[in-house]
Amino acid sequence: MPNGSDKKITLAALAERVGARLVGDDGQTVISGVNTIRDAGADEICFLSSSKHLAQLATTRAAAVLIGEQTPDCPTAQLVVDNVNRALIAALRYFEPPLQRLSGIDPTASVDTTARIDATAAVGPRAVIGPGVQIGPQTVIGPGCVIGEGTVIGERCRLDANVVVYHRCRIGNDCIILANSTIGATGFGYSFIDGRHQLIPHNGGVILEDGVEIGANSCVDRAKFGNTIVGAGTKIDNLVQVGHNVRIGRACLLAGTSGIGGSAVLGNGVVLAGRASVVDHITIGDGAIAGVQAMVSEDIAPGQKVLGFPARPMRDEMKSMSLYQKLPELAKDIKTLAKKIETLEAAKNHQD
Repeated sequence: MPNGSDKKITLAALAERVGARLVGDDGQTVISGVNTIRDAGADEICFLSSSKHLAQLATTRAAAVLIGEQTPDCPTAQLVVDNVNRALIAALRYFEPPLQRLSGIDPTASVDTTARIDATAAVGPRAVIGPGVQIGPQTVIGPGCVIGEGTVIGERCRLDANVVVYHRCRIGNDCIILANSTIGATGFGYSFIDGRHQLIPHNGGVILEDGVEIGANSCVDRAKFGNTIVGAGTKIDNLVQVGHNVRIGRACLLAGTSGIGGSAVLGNGVVLAGRASVVDHITIGDGAIAGVQAMVSEDIAPGQKVLGFPARPMRDEMKSMSLYQKLPELAKDIKTLAKKIETLEAAKNHQD
C-alpha cells in the first residue's frame, strides 16, 4: 500500500476512532489510508485544514474528507470534527506502518560492565554504552549510537542511528533524537591568551527534559558550568545549533537551521522560524516568535513577534519590505523630479 500499512477500517469505525460525525456515507466504505486532497485514492480519506482549499475538493477522488464544518454540495463524504489536526493525527497514528523494533542488546554492541540497562530496553548493532550509563525501561538505542560515561536516559526514549550523547548528560522520559545528532559536545568557547585561542573547559552538562524531540544532524552543546537545558515538550528541527549554557523553556519550537548563541534564554512557547538566529546572552520572553531569517540581537518581550536582520517588530519590518519593492519606481520618480528641478533652476538663472 502507498502508506506502507496493511490496515483497513470502515468509515464508521474510523469516525468513532477520530471523534467525527460522518455525513454522506452509510459507514461501510473501507478505508486503507490518508492522503492529500489531490493525491487521495478511492480507498483513502483526505483532510481540509483551511477553507481556502475548499475548491480543491471538486476534483478529489477521496472516499471522505476530514473537515471542520459540514459543507453543502461536498462531492465526497464528510468526517466533521471540532479539530481537523487532532483528528488527522489520530487517523495517521492508526495507519502508521509498524516497524521492526529492536529488542535486547545486540551482540555487536559494546556495553561497559558498570552500565545499567533496563531489561525492557534495547541496544542496537555496534552501539557503545560507556561506564556508569543508565538506560530506562522501553528505551531504544539505535545502531552506532555512542552514550558517554555517566549519562542517564529515561523511559520510552528513542535514539536513532549514530546519535552521540557525551558524558554526564541527562535525558528525560519520552524523548526522541533522530539520526546523527550530537548532545553534550564541548561548546564554542575560547579565550585569546598568549597569542592564540585557548579552549575554555566545559565542565557542565546537558539536560533534555521529558518529551523533547530533536531532529537529524542537530547539536546541543554542553555547558561550561551548570547545564544547557531544553525544556519539557520542546521540539527541535533538523540542523539546529544550541550553544553552551543556553536555557530553552517548555513547549518551544525551533525550525531547521536556526541557531542559538551561548547563554541565551528562551521562555516557554517561543518559536524560532527557519534560519532564525539568536545572539549570545539574549533573553526572549514567553510566547515570542522570531520569523524566518530573523537575527535577534536584543531582548524580546513576551508575546512579541519580530522579523528582519537585525530583528525588529514584525509589522514594522513588513512595512519596510513593502517599501523596498517600490524602490525602483521611487528612484525613477526622484530622477524625474531632479530633471524638473534642473530645468526650473536653468530657467531661473537665464531670467537673472
